Amino acid sequence: MAAQVALALDGVESELIIDCRSSTYQTVWQSPVAITVEIKVFTKVDGVKKVITHMSKKTRGEVTHHILKTTKVPTNPHEVQAIVSQKFECELLEGDKKSPWVLEVYC
Repeated sequence: MAAQVALALDGVESELIIDCRSSTYQTVWQSPVAITVEIKVFTKVDGVKKVITHMSKKTRGEVTHHILKTTKVPTNPHEVQAIVSQKFECELLEGDKKSPWVLEVYC
């Protein structure tokens, strides 16, 4: 399956990829790290960040819905954060040559 996905997606031109896939699906295809923002969902319990699984898909869907409803199409990670932060507490972590940008969203 990974080869079929790579065949369909490799070489597609895009300014920005907002990756809302769960970690399981991220193993199927690696998006270009320089133009990718991964959406990761957490909660805070007594001020401590905790990974959640049961609400992640719902929250990623709500984040996607919010982005799609905006009139501005984000073209960089900072614009994604500006849009998402209108509805969600979030923090943008800069990527590097090996890892994409990550937008941590708290629910």
